[in-house]
Order: sequence, then structure tokens, then C-alpha cells
Amino acid sequence: MTVNDEITPELERIKQELGKLTGMKIHIGVQGASGYGVSGEGRKGTPADIITIANVNEFGATIKAKNVKNLAIPIAKKAKGKSPLDFPGLFFLRTPHGLFGCISKSRKGGPPKQKSSPSEDKPKSKKSGSKPIKKKLGDIEFLFILMDSVTIPERSFIRAGYDNNRKAIEDITAQALKGIIFDSWDADKAANHIGMATVGIIQTYMNSPFNFKGKGRVTKSTSNWPGNPLVETGRLRNSITYRIEGGS
Repeated sequence: MTVNDEITPELERIKQELGKLTGMKIHIGVQGASGYGVSGEGRKGTPADIITIANVNEFGATIKAKNVKNLAIPIAKKAKGKSPLDFPGLFFLRTPHGLFGCISKSRKGGPPKQKSSPSEDKPKSKKSGSKPIKKKLGDIEFLFILMDSVTIPERSFIRAGYDNNRKAIEDITAQALKGIIFDSWDADKAANHIGMATVGIIQTYMNSPFNFKGKGRVTKSTSNWPGNPLVETGRLRNSITYRIEGGS
């Protein structure tokens, strides 16, 4: 009588795949290197501007003016993504609410000079969002508010997304281990399962505005998504990827 030992080879397979999985690192976040998205689709490395935005939101930052006296912050949608130099005839107006870049149909003039300021007097310090920002005064349209610096609060979505979903990520990892043991998964399939599911968890965490400090009044005035501080175009959220290191 011949007995076929099917258990030992299977145990060896499980041991081998678990060993490979143990030797793998799964990197999840906004990465310069190529990776994979929430559905396992291939993604190129994240552009530098999105990496900068991710770092600023993850850790917070104070942005100060460089090579100019003030930062020009758009407060009207037509000014979003532009500078005062893009508006011929723009002039500066100081009000009790701060210093503004404005345009008016009844006022003619050439474009503002680069690196110039309407006054050498330092504007009074104003906290962003402390008072309503006027959009029009007669025929004057307010496009920018000029500030020495802007402080962006920490809105951690990678670290906090992991910390607040640790149990769910542990459950996902357990599912991957069960896949190897009971469903003949290999280590690569298990690692991809963990990566895709965790990317989805972080993106879902970002989708909830209640997890973060809200946008300021100035930012809301030009935003397409004023209720969510981390979602504007979706580029930041969609840039979250995973990549697998090791395991060969």
C-alpha cells in the first residue's frame, strides 16, 4: 500500500511563503517611487508638488514670503492659481481687515511692478479668518489678501490614518495570512492584499472632514470643496500608493 504524503509538501509551501512575507516591507504613503493604487493598478512616482503638499499637511508648516515682501493669497476664484502680475491694473488697498490686491473697471493702470509693495509701513497683524473678507466695495473687486506668512496646521492623514485604523489593518494582515495557509496564496498575493486594502483605509480616512482641522475662511472662499481640508482636486488622495520591497 502506497501512502501519498500531501501534508508535508503543503506545510513546506506554507512555511516558505510565510518566510517570504516576513522578509517583505510594504511602503504605504505619498511616494516619489513608482507603486500601486487602491485597485493594484500601476502608478508612477508622485510629482514633487504633491509630495510637498503632503508633507505640509502631514506635519504642518509656516510659509513665509521669499524674494517679495508679502504672500498674495487668492480670495476670489478668478485669482486662484494666479499672481497679482496676471491682472493688469491691479492696485493695493489697505483696509481695517488687512492689505488687499484689487481691480476695478473704473480704475485704469498698468500691471503692478514685480517685488513691489504699496507702502513701506508694515501692515497690522491680522489672524486669517478672524473677520469676514469683503469681495466687493462699490466697483472694487478684492482678489488677493497680502500677508507676511501663512501657518498651515498639522492634518496628519498617513500617521493618524494608520493609528486610528490599527485594528482594521491587523485584521487585513490576518486575512492575508489565512490566504496563504488555507487558500494557497503566495507571499506576493498576500502582500498586495495588505497594500491595496491599507491604501483604501487611508483614502477613506482622508474623505472624512471630521478627522481634520477645517479650512480657514480665506481658503474656503476659493475652494471647490470647502468642507474638506484635504480634498480639493483629489490629486493628493489619489497619490497614496503602496510598493513592496524584498521577498525574493
